[in-house]
Amino acid sequence: MKNQILLFFSLIALTVSAQQVADFENIVLDPESFNNGSDLSGGFASGEAYFPTDFVSDFNWSGWAISNTTDVTTPGFMNQYSAITGSGFGSTNYALAFQNYLTGETAMTFDGETALNGFYITNSTYAYLSMLNGYSFAKKFGGLTGIDPDFF
Repeated sequence: MKNQILLFFSLIALTVSAQQVADFENIVLDPESFNNGSDLSGGFASGEAYFPTDFVSDFNWSGWAISNTTDVTTPGFMNQYSAITGSGFGSTNYALAFQNYLTGETAMTFDGETALNGFYITNSTYAYLSMLNGYSFAKKFGGLTGIDPDFF
């Protein structure tokens, strides 16, 4: 996985000052669906946070997506919008971050100075199963012997 730059996280519930929570429940999604910016809105807001998305195509986007997909068993890129936990933390919806190595950093912005009190984070199903089992583009973490160095 060293040759593949994949920063794919699931941001579950973001708590900011004044106890406003970005739980993404304000975003309407059909069941088992996601929004990766294909609506060309440029991103979405929840609580005091804004999550920008740079969408080019389903296979070329970066920034943030919002999802409520629950597939924790299907490996591979086609399941890139599911969290390995199968849900958000106390929320149906959750956000995913993907940093395309061509477009730079993935960031969120706030409506002014904000004290971030915490957030929950996990791997996507795609990243988790890739590290656990390997697939056509990456070996499993640790390699065949279990002692190969790896990083994520």
